[in-house]
Amino acid sequence: MYPSSYPHLFQPLRLKGLIMKNRIMSAPNMLFHTVDGRPTQYYISYLEHKARGGAGLVTLGEIVVCDGGNHTPAMEWTWDNLPLLAEMAAVIHEHGALAAVELTHGGMKPNPKYNTVPLIGPVDCGNHLGAKVRAMTAEDMEHVANAFAEAAAFWYHAGFDAVLIHAAHGWLLPQFLSPLINRRTDEYGGSLENRMRFPLLVLRRIRERVGDRKVVMLRLSGSERAPEGFTTADIVAFLEKAQQYVDLAEISAEGVTNFFATTYAPWGQNVDLAATIKAAGKIKIPVFTVGSIVSPKQAEEIIAAGKADGVSMSRALLADPFLPKKAALDRADEIVPCLRCLNCTDSDNVRRHLVCSVNPLIGREARLGFADTMGKANRRLKVLVAGGGPAGMQAAITAKRRGHTVILCERSDSLGGLLKYLARDSLKKDLHRFTDYLLRQVAAVGPEVRLHTDVSRELVAAEQPDAVIVAAGSQPLVPETIRGIEKAKHVTSVYQDPEGAGGKKIVIIGGGLAGVETGLHLANLGKKVVVLEMQPDYAADAGPVYRFGLQAKAEEVGLVIITGARCLEVAAGGVRYTKDGREEEAECDTVLYATGMVSNTEPYFTLAGSAPFVIPVGDCLQAGKIDGAIHSGYFAALDLGML
Repeated sequence: MYPSSYPHLFQPLRLKGLIMKNRIMSAPNMLFHTVDGRPTQYYISYLEHKARGGAGLVTLGEIVVCDGGNHTPAMEWTWDNLPLLAEMAAVIHEHGALAAVELTHGGMKPNPKYNTVPLIGPVDCGNHLGAKVRAMTAEDMEHVANAFAEAAAFWYHAGFDAVLIHAAHGWLLPQFLSPLINRRTDEYGGSLENRMRFPLLVLRRIRERVGDRKVVMLRLSGSERAPEGFTTADIVAFLEKAQQYVDLAEISAEGVTNFFATTYAPWGQNVDLAATIKAAGKIKIPVFTVGSIVSPKQAEEIIAAGKADGVSMSRALLADPFLPKKAALDRADEIVPCLRCLNCTDSDNVRRHLVCSVNPLIGREARLGFADTMGKANRRLKVLVAGGGPAGMQAAITAKRRGHTVILCERSDSLGGLLKYLARDSLKKDLHRFTDYLLRQVAAVGPEVRLHTDVSRELVAAEQPDAVIVAAGSQPLVPETIRGIEKAKHVTSVYQDPEGAGGKKIVIIGGGLAGVETGLHLANLGKKVVVLEMQPDYAADAGPVYRFGLQAKAEEVGLVIITGARCLEVAAGGVRYTKDGREEEAECDTVLYATGMVSNTEPYFTLAGSAPFVIPVGDCLQAGKIDGAIHSGYFAALDLGML
């Protein structure tokens, strides 16, 4: 037998008449890529890429079973759309994976603008959008249960192998299970036996409709993780009854920060729930776990220890859909690590197109094909890269893989740019993993690296490259209107010099993402930190879902954030500021500022015209976050040699 490092992870699993070739499920995500209710070619190609990468089962994201349950624009599972929907299953099957679809109903939480009927749920209430919700009658329950059953039958007809019933993340079924939400006084509320009555009805109707041979899976929250909410013991009792209808349980948790964990949460934050459910000894079906499963090593350890029978991965397979194949070949060092930055979820929610910070191709396979950096350029060029930060390293890696001759120049004594400092953050082990990955790839791919080297017009003239990629980065914006600002340091100094934040009390001027995250780092080290932000809200440059994680971590470490604070002066022993018309002072030993970054464009304009192509990338092009650096570096190098 091949001496794999992950024998448990790559053990096949039998599900009724189906065989799952490994224990890796690609979890449902990328919910919004539809137009007029139809999946776009982007969505179809995205699913194919997941299967091509080696996952054993690929799940199509949320499909709402009936009107009234939509929290986003619906994918319409109609007979007119059947050919497109069947193609989604077909492209998954072509690569040896099983195809599943997640079925759900939002209950109390849908958006009225995506529905034509009134909202329904366990109880009368108003939802988070202010919409009126009516308590479900027995007739409503029968209607919804039958809708789940009909949806399951339709998707099996479309060629899918399994359905995954969504009984997690605050949607309709866990709303009934929750004693915090379900305050009914009839036979559907009160005791656990009553609260599980409707969810069991849904599962029973599905099984009655599709028969015993079809695979039905259940996504289930293993705990409400809230005082007086449902517990893991409650879920064991529920699953003990539900397992007569379902063939596999995937265990997640309630609470946004539990199922959308940021880099501040531990890896595998729901593994304990799956392990407890398995240890109860009452559940006979396979139990999978989901939530920050970031590497094959971690997944192997979970399964080998008997904590779960398999793993479900979401963001790890966005960062690198080929994680399973690379792991099978014992090439884990080549796996692109997920940052758990939630750029994917926030971009999907807000901009309606999935963006992964570290994978420029994800969601764009239909436009770019499956071309990746291993594809060779039509014409080999000589490429000079100025700057060894993330954008420059990504450009050098991509250009070298494309077959170009590459010289990577960095003015300091090491590669990494700001990443080599920010990766020292006491809370960001994901960023540390990604920084190490980039450095390994530079070493493995092998561009010529010249440290202590500035790229000048004279150097370009001597080397005669076909292209110069300028990754000169950015520099801090100094708030010169604040008196005494010269006594303060930029937040990056904290990472460059561990002694840069001396004393116990720190004030950070600027409550954008950089200021808040530095504050979290310092507070985690035991400092008393106050962040002063001029705007009414803090971390406005963070995505809405990521901000949930920031807020939770700020409360945990005791970070104080004062908004609406206009800083006046850095004085001896503190920072003077005004808030609500009153002058205040925040006492401190050290003052830091994080008031923005400015693109370092001078090297680009200096080098313009020195070679046939001179291309700015990363912060030199536009100061921003890691996605801008990686994407611009990648595509600049990808375009070279396409003549």
